[in-house]
Amino acid sequence: MSLGQRIAGPVTYIIERSRRRDKVDTALKVVFLSLQLIDLTLTALAARYGWIELNPLVKASVDSTYKLAIFKFGVPVLISWFVPGRWLIPAILLLLMVVGWNVKELIALAF
Repeated sequence: MSLGQRIAGPVTYIIERSRRRDKVDTALKVVFLSLQLIDLTLTALAARYGWIELNPLVKASVDSTYKLAIFKFGVPVLISWFVPGRWLIPAILLLLMVVGWNVKELIALAF
């Protein structure tokens, strides 16, 4: 085995492992931001039809679409930019529960 093969083997392994990690991080960030966008849409829809917002932080920003978009999507974009994807897994699970709850409530209140 030559010196080049001895060096290239571990370097190739590290690069492949890094690419797989990057793909997983990117996928987790896309899921996180998609759930944030769904939550933003559901909140805007509920506010449009006159339903009250229970979260006091969001309630203050419901009067303006721009404030709501910055609070519900702009801040998560910054978070996902600086945080590794695997750290977003608890937030993704929480957002799944929040979106599920919002859909259930919208359906219950619509009928």
